[in-house]
Amino acid sequence: MKKIAYSVIMFLLINTISLNFSHADEIKNKLYKSTITTSFQIKKDYGTKVNTKIVTIFKKFRYTKNTTTLNKLEIVLKKKIQQLNNKNLLKSKEKKKLNLYNNLYYRTLLLLNYNLK
Repeated sequence: MKKIAYSVIMFLLINTISLNFSHADEIKNKLYKSTITTSFQIKKDYGTKVNTKIVTIFKKFRYTKNTTTLNKLEIVLKKKIQQLNNKNLLKSKEKKKLNLYNNLYYRTLLLLNYNLK
C-alpha cells in the first residue's frame, strides 16, 4: 500500500514539474528538469543519504569554483554514459549506475555552464 501511495505521489510530482518546465526553451531549464527527475530516481534506488551527499559535494564545488575538477568529472562521466548507452540491454544495476551518472553529469553541466560564469 505504501508503494502505491509513493508511486502516485511521485507521478503527481513529476507531472507538476514537467508542466512547469514543458514550455522551457532554454537548455538550463531542461537540465534542471533532468536533474530533478534523476534525483527522484536516485532517492528511490540508493536512498536519501546518497542524494544528500551528492548535493553537498556540488555545493562545495559551487562555493570553491573548482572548474578544473568539474571539467575532468565531465569528461569521465561522458565516457561512462556513452559506454552504458552503447549496450543493447542493461541490467538493473547498470540502469541505476546510468541514472546516477546522468544526474552527476547534469549537475556538472549546470555548474560549469551557468552557475560558475
